Amino acid sequence: MNSPRILMIISLFYPAIGGAEQQTLRLAELLIKKGAAVTILTRKMPNCKSFETFGNVPVYRFIRTVPWGKLFGISYCLSCLWYLFRERNSYDIIHCHILQGLHSFAAVCIKRLFNKKLIVKVAMAGAISDFAELKKMAFANVFLRQIQHVDRLVTICSQSTQEALHEGFSSQNIIQIPNGVDIEQFTPGQEAKKIRGRIIFIGTLDYRKNVSLLISAVKMLKDAGILVTLDIIGDGPEFPQLQKMAGSLDVAKEINFLGSFSEIVPFLQRAHIFVLPSQFEGLPNVVLEAMACGLPVIATKVGGVPDIIQHRANGLLIPPDDAEALCAAIRELFDDTTLEAELGARARETVVRHFSLSAVADRYTALYKTLIQIN
Repeated sequence: MNSPRILMIISLFYPAIGGAEQQTLRLAELLIKKGAAVTILTRKMPNCKSFETFGNVPVYRFIRTVPWGKLFGISYCLSCLWYLFRERNSYDIIHCHILQGLHSFAAVCIKRLFNKKLIVKVAMAGAISDFAELKKMAFANVFLRQIQHVDRLVTICSQSTQEALHEGFSSQNIIQIPNGVDIEQFTPGQEAKKIRGRIIFIGTLDYRKNVSLLISAVKMLKDAGILVTLDIIGDGPEFPQLQKMAGSLDVAKEINFLGSFSEIVPFLQRAHIFVLPSQFEGLPNVVLEAMACGLPVIATKVGGVPDIIQHRANGLLIPPDDAEALCAAIRELFDDTTLEAELGARARETVVRHFSLSAVADRYTALYKTLIQIN
């Protein structure tokens, strides 16, 4: 048999630019370059064509929905089922991104009807894990029992693996594959172009990312006579209140709210420190991207972050929701340029060795081939 035909399904896709969307696109692009046949199925969005390509990736926006309460989920699932049934001869493996998405349930139905191979990837761990979100849905127990029929459940970190085992998934059907980074795109910037004391955060401005903690730390640093500049890249529901908070704490001049950008490498390359103060995470792409750019990373010890960062070896870990600990970590790197440089260099080495997108794509390629060989 030739290379297996892969249908990836994700609820939202470009122009949405969250971590899952970016990881899906980059993985699909590289798999295609390596010879795989990959297409993406996603939801219809306003002002977007039903079919288009991003780079070399064909994208079908054929999942239709109605925006009325429970009818949204019902229409989403039925639309996905219809597409999978209608196009069942055009793919060999279904690869679902985000477990609790109703496309996962539709894919299980098609798998059992037509013996299609099915992979489901878990996106988040911890208090807002895919499993926790799934349990909020109607008929969650039925859904979970059906999902256990997948051929492989892909977890992205140790915590996620343990959660899957706790929910009854067989260890034989779980495979841990991390997110990957394009180490050719994300590279260290020139030291001469970096701005001393510049901190950067990149992510959605919502309660999960806890950016208010970072703003509080900037205030503490200013009160201690340490002036830093914080670039906040991203948008989200907390954008207005975070701006208001910066003003009320008298650090508005120290904080740049820059909005969202699809190209973040230049911002990473001009910064000195990356901070992720999240309360919840899966395996955050942005941490890997910052590390690939040679930045020392300060991050909260949540989700899959400890799978990436070993404290004081290639970054700094702090407890969640501890502004004083965050302030102390920033201050330490600000005062100790040798430590800052060493952590940045080791961060880059970690990503090159363990989290390159090419290595991750190779693991998926091997997984696809293994599944096709199973009768």
